[in-house]
Amino acid sequence: MSRVKIVREYLNTSNDSKTQSAASPATVTASSQAQPRPQQPAPSQQQPPQQPQSRQQDALKPAIGSANKSPRALVAASTGNLQDAVVKKLDFEELRKNLIQSKQLYEDPKFPAEGRSIFPSRPNQRYVWKRPKEICQSPMFISDGVSRFDVKQGELGDCWLLASIASLSMNKSLFDRVVPPGQDFDAGYCGMFRFRFWHFGRWKEVVVDDRLPTKAGRLCFMRSQDRNEFWSALLEKAYAKVNGSYEALTGGSQSEAMEDFTGGLCENFDLNKAPADLFNVMFQANKSESLMGCSIESEEIEGELDNGLITGHAYSVTDVRNCKLKNGQEESLVRVRNPWGNECEWKGDWSDRSPLWNQVNADEKSRLKMDASDDGEFWMAFKDFVQEFTKLEICHLCPETMSGTVKGAAAKKRRWEISIEKGEWKKNVSAGGCRNFIDSFHTNQQFRVEIVDPDEEDDENLGTIIVGLMQKDVRKITVGGEYFTIGYAIYQLRGHNDSPLDQKFFRYNKQTDKSAFVNQREVSGRHKLPPGRYVIVPSTFNPNEEAQFILRMFSEKPNLAAVLDSETKMEVSPAIAAPVSAPENEEPLRKAFQGFSGGAGRIHAFQLQQILNRSFGKEVKEFSGFSAEACRSMLALMDLNMSGYMEFDEFKVLWNQIRLLKTIFKEKDADGNGSFDSFELRDALKAAGYNLSNKVFETVAMRYTDPTKGVVSFEDFILLSVRMRTAFTTYEATVKTKEALEQDNFIKMMMYI
Repeated sequence: MSRVKIVREYLNTSNDSKTQSAASPATVTASSQAQPRPQQPAPSQQQPPQQPQSRQQDALKPAIGSANKSPRALVAASTGNLQDAVVKKLDFEELRKNLIQSKQLYEDPKFPAEGRSIFPSRPNQRYVWKRPKEICQSPMFISDGVSRFDVKQGELGDCWLLASIASLSMNKSLFDRVVPPGQDFDAGYCGMFRFRFWHFGRWKEVVVDDRLPTKAGRLCFMRSQDRNEFWSALLEKAYAKVNGSYEALTGGSQSEAMEDFTGGLCENFDLNKAPADLFNVMFQANKSESLMGCSIESEEIEGELDNGLITGHAYSVTDVRNCKLKNGQEESLVRVRNPWGNECEWKGDWSDRSPLWNQVNADEKSRLKMDASDDGEFWMAFKDFVQEFTKLEICHLCPETMSGTVKGAAAKKRRWEISIEKGEWKKNVSAGGCRNFIDSFHTNQQFRVEIVDPDEEDDENLGTIIVGLMQKDVRKITVGGEYFTIGYAIYQLRGHNDSPLDQKFFRYNKQTDKSAFVNQREVSGRHKLPPGRYVIVPSTFNPNEEAQFILRMFSEKPNLAAVLDSETKMEVSPAIAAPVSAPENEEPLRKAFQGFSGGAGRIHAFQLQQILNRSFGKEVKEFSGFSAEACRSMLALMDLNMSGYMEFDEFKVLWNQIRLLKTIFKEKDADGNGSFDSFELRDALKAAGYNLSNKVFETVAMRYTDPTKGVVSFEDFILLSVRMRTAFTTYEATVKTKEALEQDNFIKMMMYI
């Protein structure tokens, strides 16, 4: 079974950073990351008249090649025909119109009918791809409306997806956003269907053809109860395409699918540590039409307990109510659905055939839509729900989604405010790891959030914020990655600092709150904090793990969020800018200069190289001298008229700058090995007088850091500092003279640096 590693930080929160201990991982099972269930026979289906597999309707011929061609062959074969419209991103309706007019059936070149689209790890497994019209005589996209009881699981272990689709089907507005209406197998049919998913911060339209994997003429994976209905099978195919393959859907968390279907933010609850107000949280979430799911975490996947519940399996939460009893009392109930839709149901109190229902009158049963059928859905007491299940996932709808779901005053009352920030962990630049790695933690991107007002009716005067940190596109098996262990820390800000916080801040300030570190797509948490300014630091657990991420913050009241960033500017200290002042220090320098210049009073880049290497060649370990290229850049810094030479007064200023930069370098190179860690580069540049924005720093860090060792050498630090100063002075001169930076001038300056 898939396992989810929960990693928590065990850090001493005192100011003595030396007493901190490393985090230790603990492993728990993720119930909803289920493996394939034992294959069950599909319900009998009416078979169409036997015909050759390759036969198509006479009026509708495939647009391009056969299904066994490679993607490259498919693209090549499509040159000049309608399939090129996919590449050109023509409007869906326009493409459909063209296909119908030319009597062609759509074949998706980006998700071909091949084994690798199903199981990339086992591409040679035999499946027969068939269109619905080859599976039954009268296929329908949707038959007699959409219901949570429609969907049945196939061979894949994607009960987490099945449960989420069942929840989605209960909300027509949400369902129509994901499954656009007006699609069918009638006059407008061309073998092409479309769906929409929320993908890393934006809604994405996904187009697929209707060829589906079958064995013995029956669908292998998700299907509808009605053998003629195909919306669920095609929705699963579109979701498989987004994630790279059907195999990528084996094992997962309901929160992934619920977010992808709504754009909402999921909050996870450990029911072994359920908050006192959990029923109220669930009740309000249900009123807000949030999607909810639950599961029982266990080493055993899909094991049936004596009480009828299944371990390692995903369930939908379909209702939360207070049930009125005949004696005037109330019972808090939760309705749960097993996506298998069979007799595997809860057998305890308030189950379908529990005698406790005798305490409820007929009207109340009708209000609760009590149904004793073996359909996989059942009621249970809230106290039993918390006792038996171990995990609850609630997907809170964002304002954009809720606008079409909850109307009027209720929408205003239930509305969440949302802030979204995107970022990236880059090796040697902004992937500093968690706080256990205190030397590099500060290099992670930092996001400021301001809680303006407390929640309404909050007795403690606190504001609620739900934070979600999501890493991007790791599920795709074709990419070959597993989820990184990710999390975030929250610190309170004093004052109005908008620049990134340095290592010293994090070394001597305690966290206000934090998340667990989990190897899932998203980690989230609910935090109640006093109004004020905070910084959220998202990170991978270990340094130098690369991924893109999105940070979302939901709050009842508006929150002000932004990335902490610096203004790019030069603040070179007078010491660096000043020439050597003491006469006794200047004379030896002048004699050396005259000796190498041959009495000409000026030197070129190769003569500069000789002087500097004689003086600095043995002062830094592992440094044998400056390269000719570095010396050309140093000369360019001082050679404002681009003569190709440097005079003594210019050389004197450069000499002084190099010595001071050497001092900064040695402070960072604490072990004296001739380089310092790339995570110290920003502080080193700041000490040299260069404040850089995040984007500028990212560029220079990648340019001047050894990518394999993650260190900055002495020459690279000097070269970077020199070129940085040249860039600043060149820009400032252009601004002062108000001269337009024409192409020739720009290229001339860039090539001379």
